Amino acid sequence: MNLKRLALALFVVAWIVAITYSVTAGGTSPERLDDANARAVESNCRAAQRALAPLPQLDERSTPAETATRLDRENQILGHMVQRQRAVHPDKETPATALRAWLGDWQRLIVARDHYAGDLRTKGRDARFIEPAYKGIEPIADKMNDWIVEQGTRTNTCNTDALQAEVVNGPRKYVTAE
Repeated sequence: MNLKRLALALFVVAWIVAITYSVTAGGTSPERLDDANARAVESNCRAAQRALAPLPQLDERSTPAETATRLDRENQILGHMVQRQRAVHPDKETPATALRAWLGDWQRLIVARDHYAGDLRTKGRDARFIEPAYKGIEPIADKMNDWIVEQGTRTNTCNTDALQAEVVNGPRKYVTAE
């Protein structure tokens, strides 16, 4: 009986060590950008956040036309951010592919926001925002933010929450790390 307990205890200890190693020192994601590219991506996101923050706030009583106008301005800023991100060219293929996929997701989200702005103008309060989904299930913003998590804390401003990218109605709140 003692041999079984010892074996179980050793298994548990080995499992804890393996999990600890994988979380702390187990390496980095192959999609991870090098420091210079991560700084460039973060700089582009911060510039977008700084451009978005001073736009006039909306409240719950905003008209559909006011909301559409705000979305147009935000989409222009987010689109410009995506264009600036396209100038970032990681040396390794895996981070480059992941960055292109992330930017493609941004483009899909901006297009959905643009469609919603158009619907606000034609359908008014009956318009509904439909966020694109990854594999038809997961909200695309979740997938986008997963890539940001892979980058560590170096690109936090690129999180869709930091840029309020999913917020299409009501006030926006931009939290900066600066």
